[in-house]
Amino acid sequence: MPRGRSPTRSNSRSSSIDSSRSDDDEQSYQEENGMDFFSMASLVIVLKCVIFSIIATLSILLFTNYSDISQLVKEVHDGFLSQPQEKAQRPSPGQGNTPIINNDDAVIHTIHIPPQCHQSDRQKQEECKNILSEEMKEAFHQDGVIAFRGLLSSQEIESLDRSSMKLMGIDASKGLRTEEGPIKVTGASSVSGRQFFSTHHHAIFESELEGFRNVALKSLLPQMAAELMGMNESSSLQESSKDEESLRLIRDVFLAKDQDPYICGWHVDDTGFWPTTFDAKGINAWIAIDSIPISTGGGFALSVGSHKADWRQEAYELTGSTHTLPEGGYVDAEDMFSKRGVGTCNIKNASPKLNRKIEDAKRVYDVQRGDVILHTRWLFHRTVPIDRKRAKELDRNREKILYRRYSVRYSPGDAKLTEGFGTELSTLYNPSFGGKTLDYVNALDGPWYPKCWPNTDPSEIGAMNSIKEKLESAEIMRKERLKEMRPFLQEIGRSQRKKVLDNAKNQSGGSPKRQRGSGTTKIMEMKNKGEL
Repeated sequence: MPRGRSPTRSNSRSSSIDSSRSDDDEQSYQEENGMDFFSMASLVIVLKCVIFSIIATLSILLFTNYSDISQLVKEVHDGFLSQPQEKAQRPSPGQGNTPIINNDDAVIHTIHIPPQCHQSDRQKQEECKNILSEEMKEAFHQDGVIAFRGLLSSQEIESLDRSSMKLMGIDASKGLRTEEGPIKVTGASSVSGRQFFSTHHHAIFESELEGFRNVALKSLLPQMAAELMGMNESSSLQESSKDEESLRLIRDVFLAKDQDPYICGWHVDDTGFWPTTFDAKGINAWIAIDSIPISTGGGFALSVGSHKADWRQEAYELTGSTHTLPEGGYVDAEDMFSKRGVGTCNIKNASPKLNRKIEDAKRVYDVQRGDVILHTRWLFHRTVPIDRKRAKELDRNREKILYRRYSVRYSPGDAKLTEGFGTELSTLYNPSFGGKTLDYVNALDGPWYPKCWPNTDPSEIGAMNSIKEKLESAEIMRKERLKEMRPFLQEIGRSQRKKVLDNAKNQSGGSPKRQRGSGTTKIMEMKNKGEL
């Protein structure tokens, strides 16, 4: 087309200026005036663009440094050169079997609890009933998780803080906190391959650590767990009776995460952490003792909706979840590991495709000190490693930052303990407890699993010191069990490392020499990420 002709513009003029003009006249008009009109309009546009460009350039020079300008120019240039001819069709988040969940959905519900609802007689207070809205309950049943800010009182959080510092042997008065919130320990030696710097089970049985006991048994957490599990709310206002439902604490553990890259991959808790049969309900309360920003890592990732996902049975079988436990339980260590798949933490290496499905539904909350995450027992979850750059900096300075959290697991009193070979302390102490309900075990032998809803039992609280002595005895038996299990765990570890190395070599490509180099680089990256 000759320069200056614009079909759009000429069509517009022919219809608006003189609709009776013939085709020949229109063509003559365009030939005579099209170039001049185009030039005048273009000149105005060009002048406006030049003025705007000058103003924009001066603004950039005044308020931006040279390196930023260079980077901006490079990004624009690279983006222009790499721009495709047509935009690719992007799938919507709802397409596929697994929804894509981003952190815009990681809502932390701020709730305001009346002061009297933090007291031991709150069951009698009308305003303390049914704190959860129907919308919250529906969100929990859909996602398998819900998070709260304000559920614990400031006194409960402070008490938890003090007890955890005492547990780790750290003097809280020495000002070890960093600006970001976590505890900093200098001169700490690095122990590779350990997921947590500090791990302590059964903290509620330590009478001098009253913060754990108060939060786990006497705070609003048991009531929230009972409501989310749909337990009989009418019984919460009645005196104890044989027929009422009870909620019991089945396990508690204090954890402090440092920068060690090792984590347990996507999993649901096995019998070592949740020793009831697969058909028992359960809710885990995950409490942030320190603020744990998403930007630093060290927090908690959950696969939203995974408790109802169509692939969950495949994951249960792959990891040897409680769902796959044979009737009567395992006979011995060899029987256990011959039927447990690849182990609790190894989905990523064993089935990258399945791991991607779980990862696609990941949600990480930007938690502050005192926030609580409640999730169903069967929601897949994992720890988030500390940011690698920050971790390397800390390692150079021989420092540890410790992000503390406290995890409490609740199950109904009619939940049954698993049978057979295992590491649960109560069934090690008395094997006949296998297959019995939590209520039965507590009535027969004391508060191994203390009652916490609809109220606590003063006689159980008073007898918790006697359970501590039994725990110490059972712990000796547990160590013997672990010795039996160690060769099988080591073999699983060797098998997983070999699989990772083989995958790294296969993915490297190129010539044999290049393949060796690329594979080594890939392997080192995996080691740094804690995948080996």
